[in-house]
Amino acid sequence: MTTPWYLKKKVLFGICFLVPPIAYIIIIGNKKKLARKRYLEYLTLATMMVSIWLLKFTPAPIRITVLLTIIFILLYRRIKKTKKK
Repeated sequence: MTTPWYLKKKVLFGICFLVPPIAYIIIIGNKKKLARKRYLEYLTLATMMVSIWLLKFTPAPIRITVLLTIIFILLYRRIKKTKKK
């Protein structure tokens, strides 16, 4: 069984990166055709890209606050992980 062109790794990655809402439709619609790990990877990527994509529609002060909060959380988690080792 061959996979459709829109489920190939590079094509699906590109769709997730460039057009996240369409990627959601493709990923959710083809959940059974994708391996669980691959399904979660692409769903996570599409979710992150949608959150960034939706920031375009928010006012500038809110956008900056959200981006700084995300960066702060990521840095905090990375510092916390390095201290455990």
